[in-house]
Amino acid sequence: MARRAAGPRTARVFDADPHAPLPWFATEYVAAPSLADLVAHRGTAHPAAAARIVADCATALEALHSTGVIHRDLKPHNILLTSQGIRLIDFGISHATDLTRTRVTLGTVAYIAPEQARGQPATAACDIWALGATLNTLVAGRPLYPDTGDPVRLLALVSRATVDLSDLPAALRPLAEACLAPDAADRPTPAELRVLAEECEAAHRPFRTGPAEPPESWIALISDYENEGEQLRDQHAPDLPAPGHERTQRIAGLTPQGWKAAVSLVSNLTALIVLGAGGLLTLILLVMAIVSALSP
Repeated sequence: MARRAAGPRTARVFDADPHAPLPWFATEYVAAPSLADLVAHRGTAHPAAAARIVADCATALEALHSTGVIHRDLKPHNILLTSQGIRLIDFGISHATDLTRTRVTLGTVAYIAPEQARGQPATAACDIWALGATLNTLVAGRPLYPDTGDPVRLLALVSRATVDLSDLPAALRPLAEACLAPDAADRPTPAELRVLAEECEAAHRPFRTGPAEPPESWIALISDYENEGEQLRDQHAPDLPAPGHERTQRIAGLTPQGWKAAVSLVSNLTALIVLGAGGLLTLILLVMAIVSALSP
């Protein structure tokens, strides 16, 4: 399922063996903070930046749903923000809609849709609700519901769609309310939501050109993560090329340019031997040149 969901907005799966004695799969490590980390440690986002994130997430969901996969656990913890945009992670409880065999309620309670809380099957509209709940956290700094301290009571609030948008700026109310429609059929599709979010961003961004940027404090933390990621790459995979640079092909330890220089040197020294210039000394130099050229 994770392979089916592969795209520029998700973490790639490199390999897997679900039939091994200890099933496993290896995914790309994305060096970026989650939205939950950013809000917890660097504060909330301004409306235009939050709308931009919603638009990017809607694009990711559109691609995800087109493969028949529903995330089912979309929340700030499972959305990473890189300098190139968002990345969705943790499809641990996602499922292919054509493989559904259960109605078990899954997901993080504060971000699941009311129908999930009532034990109904998850649909693509559940991810739209979760994105609306995520938007509230991005800007208000808290979930949609009060901290009841009681999971059962919280589940009851979720099942009734008893949300609290009092801390959400008026600029984002229409966007959030569209996502948080109690009836799943009234929620927008990812494509429709993307358009709504882009219109909201355009109306409230500080500058009239270009996409809205995250807060400067967010950008600093994102940069810290990326720098750490580069250090880890250099430490654990020193032979990997830097992003944007292709690995130089080598044959027997030499690049094509190295072989060209070695052949030229051997040709010149061979000519000297043939002409009798240097005799034994030239032959020794020839051997030394060949050994040096083939050395790492």
